[in-house]
Amino acid sequence: MHEEDDWFDHVTLDQVRGMFANAHVGTIWVKRLGRNNNSKQQVYLAQDLSELSFIPMGEPDETATKSKKPRAGKPVIHFPIPFRWITPTGIWDAPDSKLCYYPQYPEVRFSGFLHGCHAAPSTLMSPDKRGHEDGRFLLFGTTGGHDLQEQSYAAGIVIGAGSPAAHEITSHMSGDENVLFPLPISPDNIDEFSTLRNALRNLLDRRIEPWRLREDGTEQRPYHALNAPGFTLEAELGIGENAIAGPDFDDIWELKTILQKQLDRRYDHKVTLLTPQPDTGWASKHSTIDFVLRYGHQTDKTETEEHYFTTHDIETSTKQNPNATVELVLQGFNSSRDFDVNNGMIALLDKTTGELVAGWTFMKLLSHWKRKHNRACYVPYMNHKEERTVEFGPLVTLGISTYFGLFLQAFHDGLVVFDPGDKAEKKNGKWVPHARSQFRATMSHLDGLYNKVIETDIREDEVIDCR
Repeated sequence: MHEEDDWFDHVTLDQVRGMFANAHVGTIWVKRLGRNNNSKQQVYLAQDLSELSFIPMGEPDETATKSKKPRAGKPVIHFPIPFRWITPTGIWDAPDSKLCYYPQYPEVRFSGFLHGCHAAPSTLMSPDKRGHEDGRFLLFGTTGGHDLQEQSYAAGIVIGAGSPAAHEITSHMSGDENVLFPLPISPDNIDEFSTLRNALRNLLDRRIEPWRLREDGTEQRPYHALNAPGFTLEAELGIGENAIAGPDFDDIWELKTILQKQLDRRYDHKVTLLTPQPDTGWASKHSTIDFVLRYGHQTDKTETEEHYFTTHDIETSTKQNPNATVELVLQGFNSSRDFDVNNGMIALLDKTTGELVAGWTFMKLLSHWKRKHNRACYVPYMNHKEERTVEFGPLVTLGISTYFGLFLQAFHDGLVVFDPGDKAEKKNGKWVPHARSQFRATMSHLDGLYNKVIETDIREDEVIDCR
């Protein structure tokens, strides 16, 4: 490796991989830098935060935009991130690094990455030096878990356009050069789905006793809870249990299991997208029990006293319901690219008084959405009840490329629905709560959430371009 002052112009791709390996970074993501990608103009990374869900993010900080463009005046939402620069001499903290989310476009930019770091790539990223050089590359990944409290952080390298590493990366590129893409670990990984496809193939034609792999490496066998299929899929793929939301496989794919009647055909099944609790309104200040008893309904069971809050208790603009206690409305939304991130919300209003019963603010939903991944893999499974085993099937569905505004648009259009299952049950004279606020969609409506939906049979060897 050359002297530190010019190593980025002579580094090879193997050396880059070695530097990331020494920093304990697994998957390496690549962004080609154009003339307007520098410390002043920021670095465009993605259309939506969900494309960057593998990066640990802090709490959002909303500020007014300084842009002088006609659409200026709408907010910029800053998410601080723990970021470090990798160099041949060490790993250096860049304390002011942040992601800047512009919901009106939408786009996410990287900023603050030079401030307070003497080893930052100022030569290649400062506009008064080589910050306008076309063909540079930003490479980065995440080390550790996905939680700031576990000292997880993102780490990166910038290489010059004339470096051997840049030439090799360019030779492998295809499609839109502005798109973030993972660097293949080996020549066998001809597309970013191939590794996952090969791993899933090992599960076919097997009846597996459900189990879970805890984060500390210990196992629980058997495991027969309702969420057992998802835990079993992750465990079979070597993914330890982690309550922190984010991509599951190779920092690329979010895995979701889909219950099917048979595995030789596709069924239109509901999938759960988000499960946030309301952050404003009457319900946010009262218990689940109080909420269900006030706005839910009682079942006709005689063994125990049970109250539920479900769609039975909700009226919408397209579904009149004389028995409903609340009305579901979308506030502050005009289109997928025009919504009020400050004051907008999905709200439940008291049908009698108009009081805000429960609200999911756009900021709250965005906080959950940013942890959802831009690449989702829906894996079918079937339960064999007599054996208490689970079997996974080959007819996998991929959802690729989404953004928060699409989620709001899909909700507006009825493709995403609010499907609660809150419960209050009286046991031994005491009320026992169960909160379940969930936003769901059917498999046939996934094209309203993703720019691309691919239905594939993992038994086949076709290359899938996911860029």
